Amino acid sequence: GLKVIGFYHSHPDHPAIPSQYDLEHAWPWYVYVIVSVTSGRPETTTCWTLNEDRSAFHQVNLHMDVSRNHGEVT
Repeated sequence: GLKVIGFYHSHPDHPAIPSQYDLEHAWPWYVYVIVSVTSGRPETTTCWTLNEDRSAFHQVNLHMDVSRNHGEVT
């Protein structure tokens, strides 16, 4: 079956880094993908996890292999 492993959202005209709002509303144990959008175009994509104590995000590598597993993100 399918399971939720994370969430994604965009930051229009802002960097692809978690905001204070993101920190206040995120849950540990999930992955957060953030896309920076400038003038309506995607620019930068980053990936983050949140400490268990919810004190800070840490950037992690995101690798997507579309040649296997029908584009499953690993």
